[in-house]
Amino acid sequence: MFRRVNFYSICFAFGLSVLLILAGSRYTDNTNYRPISESRRNIKNFFKVDDGEDTESQPVPTNSYDGTPNIEKILEKTRAKIQFELWNYNFTYSGVKKLDDLIIETGGRPLRSIIISSWRSGSTFLGEVINAIPGTYYHYEPFLNYGIIQIRGSPLAETVLNSIKDMLKCNFEEMDDFLDYGRGHNHQFSHNTRLWDHCKYKKELCFDSDFMSKFCKLFPFQSMKVVRLRLRLVQELLEDKELNAKVVFLIRDPRGVLQSRLHRDFCHPSPDCSNPELLCADMISDYVAASRLLKLYPDKLMVLRYEDLALNLNSTTHKLLKFLRLSHMQAVDEYLNSHTNTEVSGVSSTFRVSREVPFRWKNILDFEYADQIQMACKEAMNLWGYRMAHNATHMTSKEFDPLETYTITQ
Repeated sequence: MFRRVNFYSICFAFGLSVLLILAGSRYTDNTNYRPISESRRNIKNFFKVDDGEDTESQPVPTNSYDGTPNIEKILEKTRAKIQFELWNYNFTYSGVKKLDDLIIETGGRPLRSIIISSWRSGSTFLGEVINAIPGTYYHYEPFLNYGIIQIRGSPLAETVLNSIKDMLKCNFEEMDDFLDYGRGHNHQFSHNTRLWDHCKYKKELCFDSDFMSKFCKLFPFQSMKVVRLRLRLVQELLEDKELNAKVVFLIRDPRGVLQSRLHRDFCHPSPDCSNPELLCADMISDYVAASRLLKLYPDKLMVLRYEDLALNLNSTTHKLLKFLRLSHMQAVDEYLNSHTNTEVSGVSSTFRVSREVPFRWKNILDFEYADQIQMACKEAMNLWGYRMAHNATHMTSKEFDPLETYTITQ
């Protein structure tokens, strides 16, 4: 009897060993395995389960592109990820009943927003704040291929406006110039974090108009930022009922703008970027356009000074999201906390100590140049509520507050 038991024990142990060896070889032989990266925000969401929560009704979390160029698999995972990230989102806040009402793929209409600004005016930071909302597809600077110019009218205006409409409707079929430019300029896509999660492993995906269109149509929130188009041209976008887009216009003190542009190599060859007279002529034009468009579309246009955003970050962000009909989510607070209390250098870095940035020019600009800007920008500064500095001592003093209240006459 003892021998029989011992024999069976030996057979069981041998069989178990074989199974373990086979299981181990399955994983060690998988040379295509690539660890999947995920943002800290999503990792925390994936592992947070509240006591008493009905987890069975929640969508299953998914990962980014896993190395297989299978477009249908990517789209399937993205659908599930969006559903998971927005499982507790209050869609009534966005004027709909459910997620599908905001997704083009399912016959819905996304919430669309466009930031109109100019170089070095804080638009990258503002765009990233909106991009922090889960379920956002971020069209970052779609006209980089146009170079350092301002578009103020024909013939470029018509082409640009049509391109904006196509992109916000996720139609990339006629966007060859945009897609081709991205082949040599990854930053055109990398700011769109949800797209870049896949393209960073397989860059050809970002040059594929069919994939881009299908992927874009999965997202309930569509945002875009443009720094090459002046405000008076956006009326066509505001009156497009099918597009139903909202516009946020962002302005900044010309002294702060030009001080920041001084250190950017891309700016100096272009008068549209380096000339104070042109900058402030645009500021006057934008003020006149804002006055007219706010009267026509008061619920579709919001005007922000960069300084007000930086000095009153939380309250201004709350007003912004309310205007865009976006619910204030924890992801936004996490982004603000991580990006406004630490300084990280870089041309497009959005890591700044927010309260220190708006008036940094006071201690950096030579007063002779600052006064040259002021003389060219008297009218623009008066319209937008920016005070003049009387001399070098006044400019650098703590008592000098460059901001005053302003109103946009409607």
